Amino acid sequence: MLAIISRQKMVCVCSAMLVLSLSSPVWGQDPHDPEAPEATEHQGMNPTDVEAEQPEEAPAEAQASNDRAGASLRNENVFASKLDTDTQKADNLRLGGAYTIITRQPLEQKFYGGEYGNSPVDVPMLGRPTIGDSWHGEVFESLQNSVFNARTFFQSGPVKPSRMNQYGARFTGRLPGWGFLTGSFGQNKTRGMVNGNALVPLPSERTPLATDPTSRAIVEHFLAAYPVEQPNRTDIDPRALNTNAPQSIDSINANLRLDGKAGQKGMLSLFHDFNRQTIKAFQLVAGQNPDTALHSQKSRATYRLSLSDATEISFGGNFTRVRSDLHPEPRAVGPRVRLNNAIDTLGPGGQYPLNRAENTFRYGAMGTHRFSGGRHRITFGGELSRYHLNGFEQNGTRGDYSFANNFGRSSIENLLLGVPTSYTIRIGNHYRGFRTWSTEAYFGDEWNVTQNFQLHFGVRHSMTTVPVEVNNLNALPYDRDGNNFGPRVSFAYRGPKDWIARGSYAVAFGDIFPVTYSQSRYNAPAVITLIVNNPYLGDPLAGFDLNSRSQRSSLYRFDPNLTTPYTHQYSFTLERAFGPVTLDFAYLGSRSIKVLAAMPKNRAYPVPGMPIITANINDRRPDPRYFEITEVGNAGIAWLDAAQFAWRLRPFHGFTGGGTYTWSKALDQGAMYNSTAANNDLNTRGQSEFNSLQDQKGFSQFDSPHALSIFGAQQTPGLKRMGKVISAIAGSWQISGVLVAKKGTPFNVTTGADAPGFGNVDGIGSDRPNIVNPSIINMTVGNPETSTEILNPAFFSNIKPGELAGNLARNSFRKGAIVNVNASVAREWHFSGSRPTILRFQGDAYNLTNHPQFDEPQNQTSSPSFGKITNTLNNGRVLQFGMRLIF
Repeated sequence: MLAIISRQKMVCVCSAMLVLSLSSPVWGQDPHDPEAPEATEHQGMNPTDVEAEQPEEAPAEAQASNDRAGASLRNENVFASKLDTDTQKADNLRLGGAYTIITRQPLEQKFYGGEYGNSPVDVPMLGRPTIGDSWHGEVFESLQNSVFNARTFFQSGPVKPSRMNQYGARFTGRLPGWGFLTGSFGQNKTRGMVNGNALVPLPSERTPLATDPTSRAIVEHFLAAYPVEQPNRTDIDPRALNTNAPQSIDSINANLRLDGKAGQKGMLSLFHDFNRQTIKAFQLVAGQNPDTALHSQKSRATYRLSLSDATEISFGGNFTRVRSDLHPEPRAVGPRVRLNNAIDTLGPGGQYPLNRAENTFRYGAMGTHRFSGGRHRITFGGELSRYHLNGFEQNGTRGDYSFANNFGRSSIENLLLGVPTSYTIRIGNHYRGFRTWSTEAYFGDEWNVTQNFQLHFGVRHSMTTVPVEVNNLNALPYDRDGNNFGPRVSFAYRGPKDWIARGSYAVAFGDIFPVTYSQSRYNAPAVITLIVNNPYLGDPLAGFDLNSRSQRSSLYRFDPNLTTPYTHQYSFTLERAFGPVTLDFAYLGSRSIKVLAAMPKNRAYPVPGMPIITANINDRRPDPRYFEITEVGNAGIAWLDAAQFAWRLRPFHGFTGGGTYTWSKALDQGAMYNSTAANNDLNTRGQSEFNSLQDQKGFSQFDSPHALSIFGAQQTPGLKRMGKVISAIAGSWQISGVLVAKKGTPFNVTTGADAPGFGNVDGIGSDRPNIVNPSIINMTVGNPETSTEILNPAFFSNIKPGELAGNLARNSFRKGAIVNVNASVAREWHFSGSRPTILRFQGDAYNLTNHPQFDEPQNQTSSPSFGKITNTLNNGRVLQFGMRLIF
């Protein structure tokens, strides 16, 4: 019978980075418990997608288990909220795609997004424990300190003090008369300064020019939010300031698991996990990032019954609670202030403050039965889930001022004069409680057709109900989605000369995210959204009757045919060993259908006899009952095709290594597989409501068509002949490293303004310009010294008032390449005695060569900083040291 039937192999070059610690356990994870059952649920495409469990920067060994382990660490000044799918999207933009070739999908797991590197969502039941007779455990500590780190590319002055400590312990053993007990504890403390760039007003732009006393005082308040320091990186931009701000992160995790016999044939497993993370965010500009508090806990119970050697059934329940509190820090400017990226935006994003609690109840049962003869093994089961979402979420309750290049003046001039182009605010009751039910059912067979050929096939069914608001404040118009049958089939064949072929096809269904349907809370009459053009800064809502039920408002309109997104996933691999080298050839493809998208409607259009100016945008909208209408529905298709060639060497004189090359292409029609059609996803809206999907079709934001990794590890000789002292110091070291090189990911160019002279004045500022010099299309813009030569304003022309759209395609340019080297040295000391003990030291270097990965340039043609690169996406070289005692 074929010995190896299923495996998941990372296509992205980052995945091969587990060589950073080829023979060592993961920090904080029990090396004796390969199941590690408690750490899967929030890693996939779940409605409750919060990442409080993981520290912001994990040690090398922990990152080695992650699909992006080969990348350098994220620059701390690149903020990404740890809610919904925001962190996934931020990683995609920074690191490109992290693809996974899945040659077999177990029926009991949910694999939507799996081809993009997301961990599958497992069953509610706990995995089978590893039972031992003796107690064993470990303690560990790792340290990062800025005294060992290098400066980032744009940094001015020395590296400011910062440090990160991670420590913890884990134990496992038998309790006489009770069962088998496993527990762990871990804590992460990060303190110190974050370095970054901000665009601040020039000295000549620090004095308000508004003559009205009320407006002048407000402008003074806005200007006071910027650092008093003057620009010090004028070689980048006349307004660029490289500065530092303090940040603190505290994360704690603890869990406990008890496994014991329940009757002659049963086993009961109980598990509880607790996580808490508190972030006091850095503020290069006062209030730019929200402070964060995340608290999650998970309780699981599983009863496993072995009816016979061939049949086993398990029942389980799972309760998860996640509490998320993201709020502006005390110095944050009340309304958000946007200035066309001429200088930094004031205040955090419009979606803050946010305070929500999510409760998930999952109940499931699963059984397996192996028929006599061993040729068939069936798996069957299902689960029932209840999801609660309670809390306060909003997008604009603090208000949002936009100072654009308008009225014949720059955005900064309009700020100083106190003349905003628009003001948006949401008013009303934003607290909601939503409830949904969902079910999963599956049946499959593992069939050993012949000794060399295995076939797995089955079907999975999913159903989800329409969310219900408990106080009847909102009703969603779409129906229960129950027509979701996902077939799965895979095979493995060992052919002549030990060729191994594997292939799979599956249909996987995702979710309609809570953050998606909860946008219904923004609709009248409970909440009204006001868009005021050319408002008076001192009283932007003058003339509005906020108590009128007929007050005009914006609208979130849900497509009555809204359904769950799904994906066709397919792969094929060939593998064979040629002497000491094993070669792999693989293809991965997927087609994601009906991904979630938000499309703007009710734009302003030319009206005969009416000038096209910002002041009358609302008067030119076709439906006078509303301002902007955002239609939430299913978009078109997202395509992924990837081919991979990989090689790995058998150990030879202490050396092992290999490499991977991936050629891929990812396209979509404006919405990625993990789109929520909310918050930051609204920034990718098309520039036309008539042909939005065609207008948006282009490279996905994570598309990186060429990716290469080369990795290796060398075990040095023991040097026992040189004496005990020399052998203890210089012998038996493990040295490993990895080189990653990838093509940069795409970025978009927009006008950044909707005013005459820059945009078509239709109420939406995300239009793209016309291209005057087509020769620059698809060029890489990755060098701060030459970026403005490619993105020259003369090569673009802004769309004119009344025009529908510019002709520049979405994502027509690319950021600079991703090139990184990580390395590690490690040594173990073994001590014999009544209880064998291992002491392990490891030193890791992230971004060993201190190579910068530049962020995309300023991408708005109306900004004075257009085309300039002012930030890096990665940290400079970071060194980390750790000790672990295993006993």
